[in-house]
Amino acid sequence: MTLSWISVLKSAAVVLAARAAAHTIDESDFSPADIIVRDVVVLGGGATGSYAAVRLKDSGKTVVVVEQKNRLGGHVDTYTDPGTGTPIDFGVIAYVDLPGVKDFFARFNVPIEAMPQVPLDTRYIDFTTGQPVANYATDQTAIFTALATYAQLSAAYVNQTFPGYFNFPDEVPEDLALPFGDFLAKYNLQDAVPFLRGFLLAIGDMLSVPTLFALQNFNAIHLNAIQQPAGFFVPSSRNNSELYAAVQQYLLPDLLLGSTVSVADRTDAGGVTLVVNTPSGRKLVKAKKLLVTAAPTVDNLKKLGLDTVETNVFGKWEYSSDYVGVVANAGLPDGLDILNTSPDSSPGSLNLPKLPFVSEIKYSGVPGLYTTTVVGPPGLNEHRAKIMVRDAVNKIGAAGTLPTKHLDFAAFSSHSPLQLRVSAEELKAGFIKKLYALQGRRSTFYTGAAFASDLTSILWVFTETGILPQILAAV
Repeated sequence: MTLSWISVLKSAAVVLAARAAAHTIDESDFSPADIIVRDVVVLGGGATGSYAAVRLKDSGKTVVVVEQKNRLGGHVDTYTDPGTGTPIDFGVIAYVDLPGVKDFFARFNVPIEAMPQVPLDTRYIDFTTGQPVANYATDQTAIFTALATYAQLSAAYVNQTFPGYFNFPDEVPEDLALPFGDFLAKYNLQDAVPFLRGFLLAIGDMLSVPTLFALQNFNAIHLNAIQQPAGFFVPSSRNNSELYAAVQQYLLPDLLLGSTVSVADRTDAGGVTLVVNTPSGRKLVKAKKLLVTAAPTVDNLKKLGLDTVETNVFGKWEYSSDYVGVVANAGLPDGLDILNTSPDSSPGSLNLPKLPFVSEIKYSGVPGLYTTTVVGPPGLNEHRAKIMVRDAVNKIGAAGTLPTKHLDFAAFSSHSPLQLRVSAEELKAGFIKKLYALQGRRSTFYTGAAFASDLTSILWVFTETGILPQILAAV
């Protein structure tokens, strides 16, 4: 059996399962106390889902949020050092000052300040051998000259990609479909890679992805923020979870935490009905509209009863597995930012590590504690990711590059699936238009990093200006 036929059969199985699930919800199976009726049900309580729920509630609409974790905030991860009480953010780090973003912090009385610039000693080390890589990123003039050109090129596409793809052309611009490595070579931008890697390595093999998805992660919006004194900001507490704790308190009567959808019935005219498994038992949620903020992969959304159209779109995604953590007792000196750097400077590598990889090991600001990021293909699990971090630290120590010890993990979190993207062929075949055509279909709307740049501030602007007006007009 050919691979194409296997794919067809898998898609057919998803659709058949969806049809079997649809119209099987019997309201009489639920007591009145377990039936929740709202204007909008929000699936996913990450940064974008939290924002959307608050804005809908503030607009006088009734909402309920279904979130599988026991807290709001999604990729916002904060570890509090028990010895000092110091919070360490190791997921979302900072926010960009875009219209309305600071207002959301003010809405919950969370003070903010410019992101502090903490001087660290950067070390470029090959994590496969533990050896330092010499003469890398030494020409700062060349780096910033290349970045200036990158800024000019990316600015040309802002109107097509910010805050989302509402104005994206039917014919994909040639440069945006190029592998990013080819785009860098075309415009002689390779010298910018030591800077760009900090924003793009979560993609994985950043040189092979279509340039559109690289620009989605780092573009003129980011560069403009970097040039402003307070372009990036953080809570004054240095604790990003502070905001979401306040949001959680506000939304508390409207939250189903630790909960997942088991069955769904979605129609164009009749709204949506969801059966939700919660810690206190099954609930029936009836709403006029559904807002999906979780990563829209077929696996994530299979309980929503995806139809053929939805499956054909969401089944195209490629993505990365990403993990973030806090490392303790590694024996590393404080004050270092250790970047995984390949000694291979050829055009196909540009000193970037190969998948899967530990991206960096970075001093947290608290003595003895480092943050780390692991990137891999789909299927990379937490156990393997932790082994990779241990292996990298052990090799650094064995090579005599830095002193190390047998480390512990103070915290570890999965951000998978991350960096959803498609091939250049799918882009050229109209994927963006097909994706956006799903908005409002079957009473379902979408927001999140699959529909705009994976930056909280941009996602809030996208949600505020592009999605909420559609929902408010429909309910």
